[in-house]
Amino acid sequence: MESGLRFPKRNNKNLNTIKKFVLVNDPGPPADFSFKCVNNMQDVLLEEPRPGVKLLRRSKDGKLITQSIRLNNNTLTDLSHFTQVIERVLKDPSHLCWIDLSFNDLASIEPVLTVFPSLSVLNLHGNSISHLSEVDKLATVHSLKSLTLHGNPIETEKGYRSYVLSILPTLKSFDFSGVTKQDRTTAEVWRRMFVKPKRDALLDELHSDMQLQHSDSDSTLSSDSEGERQEQNRVSSASSAVPD
Repeated sequence: MESGLRFPKRNNKNLNTIKKFVLVNDPGPPADFSFKCVNNMQDVLLEEPRPGVKLLRRSKDGKLITQSIRLNNNTLTDLSHFTQVIERVLKDPSHLCWIDLSFNDLASIEPVLTVFPSLSVLNLHGNSISHLSEVDKLATVHSLKSLTLHGNPIETEKGYRSYVLSILPTLKSFDFSGVTKQDRTTAEVWRRMFVKPKRDALLDELHSDMQLQHSDSDSTLSSDSEGERQEQNRVSSASSAVPD
């Protein structure tokens, strides 16, 4: 006698849809290349990521399915070939949202860090960044929500926190500390007092240089015209002196 139980048929189409949903919404564990003595980005291609509690997923072509990468506690001095290496290691670099480059020896914030449209967390603490103006390069990363820069030489510069917050209005956390309304107010006041006047001064200097160049150009043209007139007068005088 048949039982009254009926089991639904397996729907492969729905199963594939579920798999795609999981892949997109589950970022998975980070690709962890920390403490690997990585001296340059190409060294990453020779390393296997550290195993974690959760197993890293890989695509059919062997690339890592993750939205975050840890490169902290290495010996990187620059980010040459960064994009190329990321494209070879990760399945979809456009989904990369967290990059940890803390405790390396980076002296600048390289523009290559601005090409990832989903980047929201960037750790750069414990490096060798010595110019606050380096932060300006991150102004185009509108998705950035969390940034760390403490432990760099710039940390000791006057107005360090206010400067960074004035340049990066999308930050919700800076140096592992939440950005408050008071922080934003202070940053805006600081920007009006220091950042804007400095930029205005640079524009004034540029305008003065352009005026000077224009003035020099006019002087040169005037001198050339005067020389031509003198030459014409000499020719006329010489012609008059010739007897008929």
